[in-house]
Amino acid sequence: MTTEQARAMISMHAGTTENFFDGYCYALRYGFPDLQSIQQRFDEMMFCLQTLYKTAYPIHTDRALLSELQEMVYSSILYCNRQCSDARIVGVFAEVLSETLLCILEDTENPFAAFAHYKENYDDILLPQKTTGI
Repeated sequence: MTTEQARAMISMHAGTTENFFDGYCYALRYGFPDLQSIQQRFDEMMFCLQTLYKTAYPIHTDRALLSELQEMVYSSILYCNRQCSDARIVGVFAEVLSETLLCILEDTENPFAAFAHYKENYDDILLPQKTTGI
């Protein structure tokens, strides 16, 4: 994926392009069919952010990008506040994105550590709960 493609995909996920209906923020606002659908959008957006970071894209100075990332955090928080189904899962996405963004801005050694391990760290929230017949 090129830097331009990654940047365009983040804009799409934030809802600032004409094909916004495929994005993360649109799905949070208007619904998504299943957990896999919203998780796929989140992962795709985070992979795009990783691409920008790895190619030395000036994330710190791109105000539009920072605004779009903040819109994704804000949309996640609004979703959680509406107490929709899967609110705890979307809360995990907001937490991971917020932590990653803060680590990028603080120029930490591994800013994507939270994203790299979120499926293991939050497996109790992300995996469907098994019910027992007890």
